Amino acid sequence: MNTGKIQISYSTIRRFALIYISLPLLCFFIGWLKWYWIILSCIALFVCLVAAEDKNLLKKLFSKTKYNTDTKAPINEKTISLSKWVIPAIALISCAYCIFCGIGRLWGQSLDYTWRNAIFRDLIMRDWPVFYDKCQGALCYYIGMWLPAAIPGKIVYLIGGDYKVAFFVGNMSLLLYFTIGFTILFLLLLVYLQKTDAKHVFMLVFGLILFSGMDIIGSGLKINEGLHIEWWAGTFQYSSLTTCMCWVFNQTLVPWICTTLLLHEKTVSNLVFIGMACLFNGPFPFIGFFILCMAVGVTRCISMVKEKKGKTFIKEVISISNISAAFLIFPFISAFLLANNYMADNTGADTDSVFFLASIWGISDFVWYIFFLLIEFGIYAMLIALANKKNVLFYVTVVQLCIYPLFNLGINSDLTMRASIPPLFMMFIMVYKYLFDEKLIRPADSKSEKEKSKLFGNSSRLNVFYAVLVFCLIIGAVTPCVELARGSIQVKNRGIDDVRTDYIVTLNRTEDPFGREWNPDAFVAFDYDTNLFFKYFSRIGVK
Repeated sequence: MNTGKIQISYSTIRRFALIYISLPLLCFFIGWLKWYWIILSCIALFVCLVAAEDKNLLKKLFSKTKYNTDTKAPINEKTISLSKWVIPAIALISCAYCIFCGIGRLWGQSLDYTWRNAIFRDLIMRDWPVFYDKCQGALCYYIGMWLPAAIPGKIVYLIGGDYKVAFFVGNMSLLLYFTIGFTILFLLLLVYLQKTDAKHVFMLVFGLILFSGMDIIGSGLKINEGLHIEWWAGTFQYSSLTTCMCWVFNQTLVPWICTTLLLHEKTVSNLVFIGMACLFNGPFPFIGFFILCMAVGVTRCISMVKEKKGKTFIKEVISISNISAAFLIFPFISAFLLANNYMADNTGADTDSVFFLASIWGISDFVWYIFFLLIEFGIYAMLIALANKKNVLFYVTVVQLCIYPLFNLGINSDLTMRASIPPLFMMFIMVYKYLFDEKLIRPADSKSEKEKSKLFGNSSRLNVFYAVLVFCLIIGAVTPCVELARGSIQVKNRGIDDVRTDYIVTLNRTEDPFGREWNPDAFVAFDYDTNLFFKYFSRIGVK
């Protein structure tokens, strides 16, 4: 037995992942719902968690599968052996990465934090549910990732702490929460990829940080505070993974974890539950995740029917976890999100140009669209296509990413930028699986190549696809580097406490503090007194 190693099974890290993505839901249920809805929703959440665990326990009790006596897990379950330094190293890098993305307010933050800091402060300083007397509205947004972190700050504030101290404690809690989440995510990825040596661990961690489309090809490079080179294609934009963390972190991490869980799950018994956690962190990312889930479900259905196990598949679909999530969790989440003024009034949809290709595009627009697809993900997809020719999720991912730019829904192409979060992360996983499974230099595998090797003394050949892929990834890495450089330049020019990222302070106002345009529609429900959620589900109800 190697005392320098620790063994981690998928079931173990999955347990932590499910608890992690459930915490925002638990906080929301307790903080927002009436007492009887709290009981019902919390029981449903508990049932979902226990059902996911019980499935494994029943297999251990009744399956004939042999078990490894060291891990107490089935031999056919994916496990990894990690050096003891790996998890602390991943946690440390994750913490540093989150800091440089603006989490914790210890470094330069993007201008989207102007609203996000106000939301987080309101969650700490104000009662839950959050109502605003001045603007006559209620906070209604994708607040999931803030809720667990807001509680320590709220406790400090309630026991008499200064509001600045409470906000600092909240930010440190948010940093810790994201660090834990990234550690769980990386462990899930390592278990899936089955690579645990130092080289592959660091490749994966820094690969995630640096993964992006090759925006620099479509954009001139001039690093400054306001630089955001992903906008080179006009209304089209696919954000790099780091850009998502810097600008919409609350819609990013949980969908990534859910996407990785989807790759691991052998049945569809828990997909609705996982999907609800994704939905609460953003309806746009949920669209991308939902389509991936449907692909998994249809594929499994066809496979089970061919094996004459259709009844087994039906049992998976109507599992206690799926039923509980669909009927006792989904109604509360959907009602809350639909109460948002932006959603209720449908102000985000540009109904005159919903489908660009069929309405206003010319030849030049179509060429620009194709160029955008190639630069952002198309070249990556072509390079790994042969290795994924039997992978249904590969085709579904590519089709999704081809379709989203055709639609304009939301402010600043929100559908394209945010629904793409899960499929782009899926593309990242597939790219690095290819890099981990293939080799840059591989042995000659044909008679002609072997004969040449005898003549020239070389028994190996260059994997051209591999080399080109690495080259393209290096070009793509410019985008996240520019994003992180923006934060550094911002700190140099304006300091860490940049007033531009926290001047709103609270959404409980009727105008911008500096006289700018004031439009909080994306974050507030104004007509909550007639809204389903606040009228029937909300703990405080109509004020």
